[in-house]
Amino acid sequence: MARIKIISDSTADISAELAHELDIDIIPTQIQFGDQSFRAGTELGNEQYYQLIDDGRLRPRFLPPSQVDLDATFRRVTERYDYIFSIHMAAQLSPIYRMVQQTQSRIPATAAKVRVVDSKSFSAGLGTVVMHAARAVQDGASPSEVERMITEAVTHTHFVFFVDTIDALEQAGCLEYTNSNVSSLQRIKPLLLLDDGEIVLYERTRTRTKAIEGLATFVEDFPKVQAVSVLYTTSPEDVDKFLERLDPVFPRGEVTTMQMSASSAVMLGPGAMGVAVYEGLS
Repeated sequence: MARIKIISDSTADISAELAHELDIDIIPTQIQFGDQSFRAGTELGNEQYYQLIDDGRLRPRFLPPSQVDLDATFRRVTERYDYIFSIHMAAQLSPIYRMVQQTQSRIPATAAKVRVVDSKSFSAGLGTVVMHAARAVQDGASPSEVERMITEAVTHTHFVFFVDTIDALEQAGCLEYTNSNVSSLQRIKPLLLLDDGEIVLYERTRTRTKAIEGLATFVEDFPKVQAVSVLYTTSPEDVDKFLERLDPVFPRGEVTTMQMSASSAVMLGPGAMGVAVYEGLS
């Protein structure tokens, strides 16, 4: 049986415990505070990150993984596995996907077969795709079955979110190639949607209450929902409001909730909240 490995980066909001359980390798992105850069999840944990932004003296900046970490990861896994699926945040939002492709191009042809996948999402959207791929591997799926499942999961996973301001998105470079209408929405709390890897305006909302209502309506509009994940940066009280609103159509006990990882939070900023919807495979 083929030995298959799933890799992602730390913008996938997957806990360290679950990544270990599912045997997922996570390549850390970097977060810069002042003159210092830290590897997210190893040199800078989530708790420490939120303490630093609460302090407010230094503004964080998102950086992609170092080439050293990329090379080390692929050198290690290509020696041990036959097939590798490396699944990453949307190529239009970050250079990570292209960096991994460049790393792949230097892998000898006699080594493991590497498939680099653009999830066309990030945060819980990316995490959903990665977790389903890893579970398929654990269930004994063949490489072709894993690839097909990943393609379908990308299609059936949707991520919508709101931010207090778009400053963090702009600083991270996420709006560089995206819809110009988004970059002009400074005075409202718009609902933003990942549409084929691009951030687009989903709904104009001016208050947090309306934004939370919009998140719930987004979930309601799907005829079939298999899983819902809700993530926040600094406002857990928003999650309670969302779960109360959603409960009649999707039981709150079945919703996965977590605070965003540092890698995602640095791109969205304080006060952000997002929801990933997985329709399930047909």
